[in-house]
Amino acid sequence: MTVPQESLVEALVERLAGMATADRRADFERALADRTETEILGVRMGEVFALADEHLDLPLDAVRALLRRPEHEARVLALSVLGRRAKRSRAGDPWLDAALALYLEEHDRIVSWDLVDLAALYVLGRAVLESDRRVLDELTASADPLRQRSALMATLTLVRHRETSDAVRLATGMLASPAEQLQRTVGALLREVGKVDESLLVAVLEREAPRMTAIALRFATERLDPGERARLRAGRVA
Repeated sequence: MTVPQESLVEALVERLAGMATADRRADFERALADRTETEILGVRMGEVFALADEHLDLPLDAVRALLRRPEHEARVLALSVLGRRAKRSRAGDPWLDAALALYLEEHDRIVSWDLVDLAALYVLGRAVLESDRRVLDELTASADPLRQRSALMATLTLVRHRETSDAVRLATGMLASPAEQLQRTVGALLREVGKVDESLLVAVLEREAPRMTAIALRFATERLDPGERARLRAGRVA
């Protein structure tokens, strides 16, 4: 017998609540003190990920309902299901298109950097690797740093397939963002470009270092030879 969606979602939230401890909740609340959009239950992330692995066949309507819940761990569960199933899906699987649509439609529920990272790499990344990449520009055109991070994380999938042009274009287009976490992402993405083509990374940094933040430049150069790293960092305007 099929379990009604509402009952399934409630049962999953009850399982999460049963895993929660007061100590973990206190730790998370200290770490996430600036987060007001969600409630913290206090569940270790490894336990949430294990629960996601048990429910990779969760209907997308139930995933959407979890993402709309107020509990942070419920949203972690929803996005973990999306990301982990997308990673395992075959190219051309219609589920990937449906998962992408859900991710974009519910992006307002993705209210923190850690939530972006659970699914963007594979849900968005697989989509842009296999089809139209206009979604990258739509996300980066937003004033929302979390949507911009989603786009950057998606291009990491392209970089891992040795396609660097979109990653460089998007990363350099966000150098003026005041969001520190986004600057970390920009630098980390450029660092990954350097793993594929170090000469390209050096050329980009020679051109862009004067307008990069210190944190973006630090992340971008951390795998370079110490002498090259020092030379490029010296090119930044203080």
